[in-house]
Amino acid sequence: MNQLISKIAQKWVLVFMLLGIWSTQVFAQGVTVHGTVKTNANEPITGVNVVIKGTTQGTITDLDGKYSIHVNSPDDILVFSFIGYVPQEKKVANNSVIDVILQEDVKGLEEVVVMGYSDKKRNEITSAVTTVSADKLKDVTSNNIGTMLQGKVAGIQVFNGSGQPGAMPDVRIRGISSMSAPQGPLYVVDGIIGGTFDPNDVESITVLKDAGATGMYGSQANGGVIVVTTKKASGGSPSVNIKAVTGIRMADHGNVHMMDSRTLYNYQRELYRDPKLFVIDDSKFLQARPKSILDVNTNWLKETFKPALVQNYYVSSTGKTKKLSFYLGGSYYDEGGTFINTSFKRINLRANTTYRLSDRISIVNNINLSGSKTRSADYMNIYYSYVNMPWDNPYDENGNPRSFKEADGIWSKDKINPIQAADNSNLTNLALNVDYDFDLNIKLLDWLTFSSTNRLSVDNGMDKQFYAKNADNLSYYGTGYVSSTSNISYGGITTNLFKFRFDKNDNSLNGLVGAEAQRTNNDYITGSGQGMPEGLSAPSVASSNFAISGAPGHTVMQSFISQLNYNYKGKYFFTGSYRIDQSSAFSPENRTAYFPSLSGAWLLSQENFMKTTKAIDNLKLKASWGKTGMKDIGASKYLGQFAYTTQIDGQVAAVPFQLANPNLTWEQTTQVNVGLEVGLFNRVNLNVNAYNNLTNNLLVYRNLPPSGGFSKQWQNTGSVTNKGIELSMSSTNINTRKVTWTTDFSISFNKNSLTDFGNDTIINANTYGITQIYRDGGSLYTWYAKEYYGVDPQDGSMLWVGEDGNPTHEYQAARKVEYGSPIPKIEGGFSTSFRYADLTLSANCSFVTGNKIYNYFRRYVDNDLQDPQFNTMMPRDDWKLWQQPGDIANHPLPQNARNSFDPSTRYIEDGSYLKIRNISLTYKLHGGIIERLKMKSVNVSLSADNVYTFTRFWGQDPEVSINPLNGLPGYAEFKYPNSKQYVLGVNINF
Repeated sequence: MNQLISKIAQKWVLVFMLLGIWSTQVFAQGVTVHGTVKTNANEPITGVNVVIKGTTQGTITDLDGKYSIHVNSPDDILVFSFIGYVPQEKKVANNSVIDVILQEDVKGLEEVVVMGYSDKKRNEITSAVTTVSADKLKDVTSNNIGTMLQGKVAGIQVFNGSGQPGAMPDVRIRGISSMSAPQGPLYVVDGIIGGTFDPNDVESITVLKDAGATGMYGSQANGGVIVVTTKKASGGSPSVNIKAVTGIRMADHGNVHMMDSRTLYNYQRELYRDPKLFVIDDSKFLQARPKSILDVNTNWLKETFKPALVQNYYVSSTGKTKKLSFYLGGSYYDEGGTFINTSFKRINLRANTTYRLSDRISIVNNINLSGSKTRSADYMNIYYSYVNMPWDNPYDENGNPRSFKEADGIWSKDKINPIQAADNSNLTNLALNVDYDFDLNIKLLDWLTFSSTNRLSVDNGMDKQFYAKNADNLSYYGTGYVSSTSNISYGGITTNLFKFRFDKNDNSLNGLVGAEAQRTNNDYITGSGQGMPEGLSAPSVASSNFAISGAPGHTVMQSFISQLNYNYKGKYFFTGSYRIDQSSAFSPENRTAYFPSLSGAWLLSQENFMKTTKAIDNLKLKASWGKTGMKDIGASKYLGQFAYTTQIDGQVAAVPFQLANPNLTWEQTTQVNVGLEVGLFNRVNLNVNAYNNLTNNLLVYRNLPPSGGFSKQWQNTGSVTNKGIELSMSSTNINTRKVTWTTDFSISFNKNSLTDFGNDTIINANTYGITQIYRDGGSLYTWYAKEYYGVDPQDGSMLWVGEDGNPTHEYQAARKVEYGSPIPKIEGGFSTSFRYADLTLSANCSFVTGNKIYNYFRRYVDNDLQDPQFNTMMPRDDWKLWQQPGDIANHPLPQNARNSFDPSTRYIEDGSYLKIRNISLTYKLHGGIIERLKMKSVNVSLSADNVYTFTRFWGQDPEVSINPLNGLPGYAEFKYPNSKQYVLGVNINF
């Protein structure tokens, strides 16, 4: 820890030497300027900020709108600002009286929102859309947008299922609507589907949540759409931004605290408690556990998880001339892993340029280059870091990690030293990505334009795994193992649209029509082998158990796109879109799908009868209906598949694996949304939406009876409905020259239910026998397990609930029940920002409730001593171990704990939590060296991420992956723990 702090101090000492102690401004002899600030209606405005530009010197207007301020020079510029009005700047010159009329700020309604294929003014939007600016995203230091969005948008659920450096979270919008298909949102970068970006390059995020907005993306939009807009030049003068962030990351083990040597020693005495006399036989215990083992007290979590450094450096430049505007950005992100020998490093370069060849023709060239290197942790090394016994010393007499495999007197199960294993293995991923965008925009007529947006992408990666022959490992000890996988994915997308607009009197009609085509090719090859010579790690030196595999693949889709928008008098808005998709993922008979959508809005605040109501500055009703789909299950799943896994007479032979299904078709969701927007006093904005999304033809990868010869088949079965209400509110509570206080709050309620399964019941199970059930009336991912009753007070044995509802001692006789789902019923977030002069304090929180997590982690470290070679976690305060008749306990007598850790509702826990996501303190520097170096602004910040989690979940973290591609959604075992971060940052603008 001290070394890390020293490193940070060394990195920042030069920065603070440059910043120095800024000089006190010397005020010259000046004059006093006074005046009155009024509205267009000649009414005085109270509380207007009047500030000398570039300083903190200022005042506010009184009840009559009057002000008085002392200025130093005729060149001083006064800035007049007030919520709900457009700021004005006035040069003092030789004036001693300056009166100002502020214009109402209609930016809230006139602000342009980027929605992918088209841009709309906020007042024209007829669907459920949320925009988040870069300022609100970057309070959290992260390499992904998902984590930055957590708790900031109603209806978005973000689950950080792993703390592995570089790991991406699961992002879900308005619940989950599929059993097997990916459910993450579609990302659209700078108007083009797909693409990569660095969070530092992001200007804004627009979240499209209902079919009125997502219908334009058809078969790719079941999971919602996140539109990413990267930075571009905003002003004529060149500008430079430099940002540096560095800090410490520490593993967050949640409520998991493993027993030390003495605590575990005393606990294991319970193994020798006589089940009839209820006393402990200490003589037998001392024979089995001599006191000498207490000479070693290894804290395995402390030895394997260390504080790590996180660094993020970013520099950008923008400029704009009459013909050319540009943005150049580069960043370096280095995230040290809290688990030993793990890390993630990424470098990103972006160039956005726009050439204006004439008043009618412009060309956009964007290029994004990124490369990353990830060193991962072996799952089993994480596992042994928790379960290994504190009585084992991981180091030899020289202080070096030792192998447990050949050592004597090892108490830990499997004789694995995770420190030695990590030092003698290497799991590395190298990735390189290139995106090139070329956009052409031509104004053909005053009312007609043509746009062609195009992207070429290449992703190249290599995964390497190496285990030395002496590495403690269950599978490769004594032989070693090496594998190398090379994969490449490349393709492109082109979208060509004609866009038109007619405005006449009170009528406005605009829209677009065009076509889109996209293709992706991928290819991979893997080679592996065992029998590694000492000191070598290349695949070519392996001597046994060779294996090779690889396959190419491609997907193609073409689409017709259209949209029509109409508004009357800026009060009544209607939007309709129609998309047709054809995808090679399905058979020729089912390749075409149709995605219509309709939406409308009524801006009541523009009605004459509302304009007299000063309290309400925005009031809008909106409604939408439409269809979206999901095609992304992989190429050619409708075809039969054979596995070439056997041989006949020395020749390769195939065995049936996947049964063909030519009728396989799209998942389609019919979405209905109604919403209300309210703006009050130019300070409070309220947005409420209610939705009903019905997804039909769920794509299910089903097990088949062995008698048919095939083990699996893709089928369309059943439907799922997500119903919910979303509410978000933002407010400016205080806004004065010195003090500003804003708050944001969001909450959403979602109910998930299954229908159209008929008499069909689908049960998914993992290798441990933990199951989830799908049937009419249930919800996705519902747990299905033996019902746990408790501990028998008479003898300390396990009790279950039998088929007749009465307690039984027989596990096999227990009934199976449905016991909740990992899908939250309620989620939301809260953030606040308080500024006093140049100091700003902000914080944000997120919460979820109504979800159930299967905590299989406890099966190992809370197993009632059924496996005494595992260490045990410290119990919760209300947990009690049975020791004598009459005890009301929740942990049985170890001798009577038969089946205690077998799958049951005992390990299904409430996954609710309230998480303090971030607290940050920012100070704006000015004066002295800041002004002499011509810096526009310098901000220094100190922040903490993932500060604290309030939860009753007794495991590592209630944030558990809900991705069906990673196993059973909501299943918690041993994961790379999430991290707490404490970071220091400097942001300089020239």
